[in-house]
Amino acid sequence: MTLLLVVLSAGVYAGALPLYLLFRVSRPALALGAATEATTSLNAQLMRRDSALHQTVRIVHALARAASPRVDSLALARRLLVAGREPLHTPPDALMPPTLRVELTRIDDALSSLGGALAEIVDRLQHGQRADVAARLVAIDRLVEVAQERRIDGNRVARAYLIERQGALRSAASGVRRDTVVWLVSGVALVLALVAVMRRRVWRPLRELEGGLAQVADGDLTVQVPTGGADELGRLAAHFNAMTHVLRDRAEEQGRFAAAGELLAGVAHEVNNPLMAIAAHAENRLADPSLTEEPRSEMAQILRQARRAAKLLGGLLRFVRATEREVTLVNLNDVVRGALDLVSYRFGVDEITVGGRLDPNLPVVEGDAIKLEQVVVNLLANAIDALRRVKPPRQLSVDTWAADASVHVAVGDNGEGVAPEIAPRLFRPFATTKGHRGTGLGLYISRQIAREAGGDLVLVPPPGGGARFSLSLPLAPAAPAPVAAPPAPAVVPAGAAGRADGTPPGGRGPAGATLAGVRVLIVEDEEGVRRPMARFLTRRGAEVEEAVDGVDGLGRLRAQAPDVILVDLRMPRMGGIELYAELEQERPELAARVLFLSGDVSQLAEPGNTPVPRERVLVKPVELAELERRIAAFVQERKASRG
Repeated sequence: MTLLLVVLSAGVYAGALPLYLLFRVSRPALALGAATEATTSLNAQLMRRDSALHQTVRIVHALARAASPRVDSLALARRLLVAGREPLHTPPDALMPPTLRVELTRIDDALSSLGGALAEIVDRLQHGQRADVAARLVAIDRLVEVAQERRIDGNRVARAYLIERQGALRSAASGVRRDTVVWLVSGVALVLALVAVMRRRVWRPLRELEGGLAQVADGDLTVQVPTGGADELGRLAAHFNAMTHVLRDRAEEQGRFAAAGELLAGVAHEVNNPLMAIAAHAENRLADPSLTEEPRSEMAQILRQARRAAKLLGGLLRFVRATEREVTLVNLNDVVRGALDLVSYRFGVDEITVGGRLDPNLPVVEGDAIKLEQVVVNLLANAIDALRRVKPPRQLSVDTWAADASVHVAVGDNGEGVAPEIAPRLFRPFATTKGHRGTGLGLYISRQIAREAGGDLVLVPPPGGGARFSLSLPLAPAAPAPVAAPPAPAVVPAGAAGRADGTPPGGRGPAGATLAGVRVLIVEDEEGVRRPMARFLTRRGAEVEEAVDGVDGLGRLRAQAPDVILVDLRMPRMGGIELYAELEQERPELAARVLFLSGDVSQLAEPGNTPVPRERVLVKPVELAELERRIAAFVQERKASRG
């Protein structure tokens, strides 16, 4: 509005001056021009009449002196009298004062009288009546003098009128010059006033907003700018203050989330160690052939629950510690299963029934599996929150399918659905229907992740009410068929598959060993984890030595070089990363034999740490059978590389 008023003021100021000049100067100028034109026209008529009459007077005097009148002279005199007796034509709308009109009438009368007298004497001369010609010539000369006097008076009045018009024009021009100076001075004052208004209403609020944005860019989310009036900039400042308030709240929440993630990463290591110890003890007990049925069933239940807790903890850790983007070929069914594992504990509590169909022949897509899992977790969490607001039955559906060169994942619920007024801004940042419990970033970030992978996330109207979100990703480009790799070394020998609980056939130990002759050094500070692994690997034929930390491990490595070194990442005095870095410098041949054990692999990606191939990292809690398989494969790969 301020800018509009400024533009209108400038337009009025710029347009008023020409209009003023037009009306102030054009009127006297037009009046002078019209008066000059009328006077010039009348003067031309009078000059023609006067010239014709004067020639007629000379002809009459010549005829009066001649003995007999000449016919041609009389004819010329009559033609001149026609022009001399023509009346004045004064336009009725001609601009002239009444005095000039009176004088013109008197001149016209004088010339008409002279013309009439001349016509009469010409008639007498033509008819040979010369008796009183001399007296009539005297009267004609008197009429000529009268006409001249009338012409002089008329010229004087016309000249005075023109001088008056010129004076009016000159006065108008002088007034215009004066008014123009005043106008320009007022224009300067108006410009200064407009500059002051613009500075107060536009420039200063914009500068304050710019300063606020610069502070936000520098990380200061506490900045507030004055709102001023209720105009556009005032509302913009109010929106800016509301935005910084929301950003500050969200930053505090994100800070708490980040701290919770860091805390979870530390807790994960401490929890994974006892989980692995519990699972390892359970597996070792299940491998005892003398164990009766009831204890065996209890040990199997302990093992299942430990693995379930480990799986949930691993999923949570993977979810909160996702760092750099890693694009691979991903099966969205696996992503959905991992996301369902993370939120499955809420299904029983909230009485939610999960349905849907996962396409068993689903093609793969290219993307970051962890980020895609984050998208599905967000959709599932939103659906669960929506279902908690309605009464049972509560139904949640997850479907996957492929169509139109895309792979789709749809998450739906039979909740209240999305209100029409919320739907247009559902995917905007900080738009939430959960009040203070929601960040307003879940769907926004989820859509960004989908679009970065070349797909999209949309809200589709479900046929039976509720809400349904569809994630679509393009099919991965066709890749050449992989060459069949040689089979991996079997964990359990042929003919001795063993039972599902991990017990070797018949409960035998070294007879079915697959690690016979393999020397293993376990560097682990937790005895509850180290001892079950050592007993299991010994039973599988390995020669096992134990170290309580990195310093102890270095001492044992100086005495004997094992084939495989199992190193925990976090240990007192010297952790696995420090041990690995020292071996890299002093004994690189031993560094190549290190396998890592950790409940939090994010340490390996921290700056300054020696890069370690991910295939050499075993995430706790690792199953003993998996540990055996990885050690056997690792040993075989090293032998193959040396051969």
